[in-house]
Amino acid sequence: MTDGNAKSDLEHASERAVRASTKSTGILARLMAKATSKARKYYQKHFSSSLRALKKDGATKELAVSSPLTRAEAKELITNARENGILVGVKKMQPDGDEGKNQSLHKQEKLAKNEIKFEKWNERRKVFKNVPFLGWLSQKRADKYRERSKEDNLKYPDERYIILCNKSHLAFFNEQLEILEKKRTQRTISEDLDEINDNGLIDKDSKIVSRDINISPEQLEIGTDYGSCFVRDYTKNFCHQKISKSEYCEIREQLFELKSHGAKVMPNGEVIVAINSDDLEEYKKFAPLDKPIKEYGASGAKEIEAESNRNNIISVKLNNDNDFSAFKNTYKGKDFVAIHNSDGTINAYVREKDTKEMAEEVKKKSSTADLLREANEFAEEKENTLDIAPSIELEEEQLIDR
Repeated sequence: MTDGNAKSDLEHASERAVRASTKSTGILARLMAKATSKARKYYQKHFSSSLRALKKDGATKELAVSSPLTRAEAKELITNARENGILVGVKKMQPDGDEGKNQSLHKQEKLAKNEIKFEKWNERRKVFKNVPFLGWLSQKRADKYRERSKEDNLKYPDERYIILCNKSHLAFFNEQLEILEKKRTQRTISEDLDEINDNGLIDKDSKIVSRDINISPEQLEIGTDYGSCFVRDYTKNFCHQKISKSEYCEIREQLFELKSHGAKVMPNGEVIVAINSDDLEEYKKFAPLDKPIKEYGASGAKEIEAESNRNNIISVKLNNDNDFSAFKNTYKGKDFVAIHNSDGTINAYVREKDTKEMAEEVKKKSSTADLLREANEFAEEKENTLDIAPSIELEEEQLIDR
């Protein structure tokens, strides 16, 4: 009987040990999974490219993009997304894009650094409201960053941004955009919204909405901009290409990988795509190359178009991209129009005046180089003379001693 009880106790102890071990293993697995998820998210936010990180921040790889937002509106959305643990990407609406290509989400988030710090110190103020010194310190810091935020918004009133996020968070995204829309309407009614609308930067009647990155040709409306920058803002060193709606929809996601791009639906149903000239090589990797790409120089072809005498325009036929690179180096800072043909050749057009001016510059540089070479040769001769002089003087002294 005693042996039976001992055996039963041993079995129960073993079962309890197995259950405890299983439970501990489960808890450890959950903790490890949570830690791994946090580490993965940290890596995506700080080191991965922005679009790649956004695609991994949810069950789907599809992305949504906001309509144009003011600097203040963009910072508010960024701050709220951070508080809710949602990754968002930021693109400044300018042809040159942000500093560097495709910055990490962590760097993009710094746009709202003052707002993020304000929220942090404001929460501490609430926690330490009954602790005299800490409550006072938290209030002071919160006020400091709130004032910095206001100053920053006033300093850059014309800047516009678009925000991107994973479609898994579309409910949150649309909710935030709806809040911003209501605030914008209130500012419009109170006439606090600057008259920047005269420049077409933002339309008082426009709605703050989200769009899918991946859209169908049927969703494209005539006269509407769909890029990360307005087409009209490209005024120098840029490229244009006219493509079909379906072709644009096929490459739209890749266009968001560039520094910036403009895209507007024309009355004839075509989409005109605008990019910075620096992105042309990358654009050619996915663009429909059976259609010509026009590239414009330092004045956006204004000087070419303003030339009344067509005989003063020189046409240059270039065989490949290497020849065109040499051409651009020669005409750096000058205006030109270049048509990149489907067969890889390029037809470039420049003003005869610019060509003559550059020829004069080359001549002057050549003359300067000759003068510099002569000066160097003279200096070398002078240096040799100075080296010889002491020995001559020594010989004269030796003659006197004799």
